[in-house]
Amino acid sequence: MIKRLSSCKAVLIALNALPGLAQATAEGAASNLVLGGQIKLGLEASQVSGSGRPGADPMSCFQMANNTSYFFLAGRERLNDRLSTVFHLEWDYAANNGVPGRGRAFYLGFDHSGLGRLLLGRQSVFFSHHWFVNDPHGAFDAAPRAANSLNVLGTVNGAHFAGSFLNNTVRYEAPDIRGFSGIATYSFDGAHGDSGRSHTWYVGPTYTRGPFKLGYFHMVRTSQGRPPAQIAGNLDQTADRFAVGYKWEGWQIGAVVDRNRVIDRASGVSQDRYAYAVPVNYGWGRHLVSLTYGQALPMRLDGRTLDHTGARMLSLSYQYKLSRRTTLDATLVALRNARNGRYNFWLGSPNGSPQLAPADAGARAGMVYLGIKHLF
Repeated sequence: MIKRLSSCKAVLIALNALPGLAQATAEGAASNLVLGGQIKLGLEASQVSGSGRPGADPMSCFQMANNTSYFFLAGRERLNDRLSTVFHLEWDYAANNGVPGRGRAFYLGFDHSGLGRLLLGRQSVFFSHHWFVNDPHGAFDAAPRAANSLNVLGTVNGAHFAGSFLNNTVRYEAPDIRGFSGIATYSFDGAHGDSGRSHTWYVGPTYTRGPFKLGYFHMVRTSQGRPPAQIAGNLDQTADRFAVGYKWEGWQIGAVVDRNRVIDRASGVSQDRYAYAVPVNYGWGRHLVSLTYGQALPMRLDGRTLDHTGARMLSLSYQYKLSRRTTLDATLVALRNARNGRYNFWLGSPNGSPQLAPADAGARAGMVYLGIKHLF
């Protein structure tokens, strides 16, 4: 939930956060300043075990975990009846220990009621937009990040994650025209003068008609010369994702199919794999039950299939709303690698990496989570 602030409170918050923004607010440039965000914490017991290989390093931990806690400042200035200036400044942080993160989305641009939005800044590219087809599990609900289908959709056998919050991004969001809409972005990934050809193209057309949703998401990332820090190595990457969803009564169901392909520019070696996920949600009153099944198929190296390099995941959550802003969650997650699979939880747990070490290939990962989420 977002609280609209009185002009005095807004000025005080902005003075503590951003002096320049405070000055603009005091002068009336930010007519609707908004403070919002979420705190998401829980207790998790997780483990990685069962590879049976020499040198394997089984891991387990019980800890308090931060799961996508963030806050933002946003606002708009009305320029005329149809056009407004908009901005959004969003930071993540670890609510369990107070350590600030790098930051998520920062943009400034224009919003036109008939032509759409044009935004400049650091913005989300590819990885999150399929969630609009009824797959918020572990992302925008109260469940942990490990419940997310990106455990298997995000990488090629645990490596080369597709999409992120990218710097230096120009983004266009189309208006809804008889159900058709979408996103198009171009990111100047490199901050260095000798990497001018390093960039990311992304398009995401969508269609919504009543309870039915359909989306296609396509990203092309090119790295040449000095690779920018946002790209893991000197890689070119192409990712495609097709998503469909439907709602009726308390049910929500979706299906997502994903292909991720990378080419090492130095060696010419290519890797790719297909993956899919099926999220199902049922809600009644204050209750929500979410189940997501996902599977990554075996990866291919230069077109040759590498046997037993896939993985399967299943997550199940029960959520109870104490209020409009506070939700409790209980989640079970199981991730099962094939004999040569190296998938781990998205963003890593408990070893901090989405790819298992070679000696841990074939391991099983599991998690039990009890948590709380509060919107403000």
